[in-house]
Amino acid sequence: MNLIHFWTCLSIAAVAACATARADDVRVLPWDEPTEVGGYELACTGVGDEARNDPRWPAYALRLEFANRNAEYLSDVDVTLSDEAGKALFTVRCQSPWLLAKVPPGKYTVTGTFKDITKTEKVKAPKSGQARFVVRFPEITGD
Repeated sequence: MNLIHFWTCLSIAAVAACATARADDVRVLPWDEPTEVGGYELACTGVGDEARNDPRWPAYALRLEFANRNAEYLSDVDVTLSDEAGKALFTVRCQSPWLLAKVPPGKYTVTGTFKDITKTEKVKAPKSGQARFVVRFPEITGD
């Protein structure tokens, strides 16, 4: 949040308006295109067999998936990955059900927000290979 936005939010009585404005500041990742954010290579993918089987994706240490109560994929999730000390490394919006991240081996916290519901999970990036983590939103049912 920049300083002008901060002071604007302080002058507005509706805290919800500030929260919405902050959510709109989240970087939206393109589909199936590696993108650098905060020094980390990320990819938002997982729609269709071709995307799921793309030979580029196994090189990413973390595969974060987002699903509802019925194990159906969710997209448009705002995702923050933080290091073990709690420092946010990046915050992005993934318009696909998988967020892939090339991060060093170690422990992280992933926070996903979907329709004002926030879930937090501990994850661990391996020294080699890829770790898969599913962040579930059991409050959300298929429509």
